[in-house]
Amino acid sequence: MNFINSALDYFFPPICGMCGEINENYICNNCYENIKKIKKCVINEYNNRNFSKHLYIFKYEGIIRNKIIEYKFEDKGYLYKMFAKIILSDKKTCNFIKKYDVIIPVPISKKRKKKRGYNQSELVANELAQKLNQDIWTDIIIKKKDNKPQSELNKLERIKNVEDVLHVGDKVTVKVIEIDDQGRINLSMKDLTDKVEETEE
Repeated sequence: MNFINSALDYFFPPICGMCGEINENYICNNCYENIKKIKKCVINEYNNRNFSKHLYIFKYEGIIRNKIIEYKFEDKGYLYKMFAKIILSDKKTCNFIKKYDVIIPVPISKKRKKKRGYNQSELVANELAQKLNQDIWTDIIIKKKDNKPQSELNKLERIKNVEDVLHVGDKVTVKVIEIDDQGRINLSMKDLTDKVEETEE
């Protein structure tokens, strides 16, 4: 994982992920001030899902949606630095994340990872784990088949599309942070046993 991060850092100089200007912080002050205007820290709690809490920093719309699409589908893997920087700049979010034991990035299929060259969720999760001094598990959740991208499907098709796709290995009980690629952090304290929900790739 560190090799992928290092390779991206080598081939792509530090630039602001929003405006493209050279910037060692990966987001310039002007763009960050604009982002702060739409930044949120919303926590939802659930009793009927495979996770108990769901934190998001942005709504999946506008410039954030566009940048996530670029990150995932337009060979802009270096944008992980900007996304991680935005998350780490929010004290409330960081304090909330640090209450949990493990960060687990949602896996993607081997076929898609080979085509894309990286797992977008894992890059962000690895950066957060390093900066917040937390454990990261990249092999506890296993993707057993290559399903269609969720972005191509409607709501009902998405539910069917993720059936029996992700499974977990050994049973563990931890407080878990699951990072997906739409600015969402799913938080839970539970036994990881048989299978988990999948988010959009």
